[in-house]
Amino acid sequence: MAKDVLPDQLMNSVLGKLYDVLTNGDDVVEQSDDNYLAWLSVGMPYPKEELEFLSTGLTGVVRKSQKPNNEEGEEDIENEEPKEISTEEMNQLLAQDTTRKYMQAENLARLCDMVPDTSGVEGEVTMNVWNPENTLSQAYRHILTFSQVANFEPDEKTKEKIDRLRGLLQEKKIKKDLVTEEEEEVIEETPMVKIYNEKMQAYMDAALEYNTHRVNALSGKDPSAVHFWSLNASILRNKVMAAKNDWITNGYKEEYDQIAAFISQVEGRSMLTLKERYKDDLEKARLTGIASGSEFYYTSLLPGGFAESDNGWTQFEFKSSDYESNYKFDSKKGNAGGGLTLGLFNVGGKGSYEKTNYKKKIDASSFSMKFMLCQVPIVRPWFNVNFLTSKYWRFDKENPEFKDNMVSDGSNPPIGMIPAYTTTAIFVKDLHLSFGKRESEISNEIEKASGGGFVSWGPFNAGGSYKSQNRERDMKMSRESQGIKIDGMQLIGFKCHKLPKSPDSKPDLEEWV
Repeated sequence: MAKDVLPDQLMNSVLGKLYDVLTNGDDVVEQSDDNYLAWLSVGMPYPKEELEFLSTGLTGVVRKSQKPNNEEGEEDIENEEPKEISTEEMNQLLAQDTTRKYMQAENLARLCDMVPDTSGVEGEVTMNVWNPENTLSQAYRHILTFSQVANFEPDEKTKEKIDRLRGLLQEKKIKKDLVTEEEEEVIEETPMVKIYNEKMQAYMDAALEYNTHRVNALSGKDPSAVHFWSLNASILRNKVMAAKNDWITNGYKEEYDQIAAFISQVEGRSMLTLKERYKDDLEKARLTGIASGSEFYYTSLLPGGFAESDNGWTQFEFKSSDYESNYKFDSKKGNAGGGLTLGLFNVGGKGSYEKTNYKKKIDASSFSMKFMLCQVPIVRPWFNVNFLTSKYWRFDKENPEFKDNMVSDGSNPPIGMIPAYTTTAIFVKDLHLSFGKRESEISNEIEKASGGGFVSWGPFNAGGSYKSQNRERDMKMSRESQGIKIDGMQLIGFKCHKLPKSPDSKPDLEEWV
């Protein structure tokens, strides 16, 4: 029997299920430590080529098909012997590729440098809309610059141990800029930390797959999902436990946690030393955009090659039985976090955000939606949360501009310079939509609407031309026998972590420097 509902009602249910998959847990998969999800108001197309620097680094690479000055107009002659290029031409190609990768790194760093809005996060509320208001690096730099720390000087043995342990987490490398030929010292994760993050990602992938099938079975509306869970739950559970054990055994999980715990434990005795190291880490991570000329702080996603394969991606599917299970996004968001438009609409003028809503009802009994889902940890080697949550620092009381500032007031919703920060990026790709008998009508509407900009449904980009950060990207929609397909990868939101009250220094401390 047909069940006609408005597009926003249907998307409300889709996001409710997606929330459960991303955040809920049980005795096998622990509930997410992150406090809330922040959706982009419109999915941001992200071609995998724009993340190439994550797996290859910032050093330029010359490919056989490349030609100096981007001579694309010349046709390749089949079986033509490759021509040798001069040293000057080689350097030109290397510089071009290096410039391209620096621009990629800058774009990602600026996106992950935004401080998410927390106005819609209240009490048990765990959903919000991505509305960046500040930059993380600027706020963090001000905190390090205008703060005072408790004056406890550790002994030399403790200093040496801290230096040795930090050397296991971060290492300094000298890199030569192929454009300016200048050498600079940068901070990078050590191989141990990279392995730790890779094993952690493998555990997260297994946990996401487990949660997806568990949530599907719990709805009790899809017999095939219940059968699958009944037959395969033990296998999925073993995959999660195997990934966790592999993380512990081969991913340095316990060693990493012990190092972090020790550094946190001695902060009260070595805050001056640590603060200087944190300032040095921030300085070493600072880069200058070749095209923009502006500074940014190197940020990465791990694993770096996630966009180049299907490893780590889990299929998410929403069917008519899921709608009957009454998943609700509205029950998980605050009144102030309602800026996400759940209806199907197009944005005209290629980014002018003049919304035109599609108000016809959709038959939920014949609707289905599926896509590949991946959550990728954000790595900022220059950002140290332990300092912000320590009891041994405060803002300089002699500085009228900062003496009363709060990093976070710890309230619900929290406010301050950094009330929350993003921890994980949520990507989807290969979005499929099926509308049953309304397929042709709705696909015609989407094609028509995308001609004037792009089409959005909830946080998903459903086709058209999207303009952001002075770049224009296209999402291609195509019709298939099984419905509508939107090709390509897109970023739809972030997991975010709220900071407790900070600064929250001990009241009995008297000497500050």
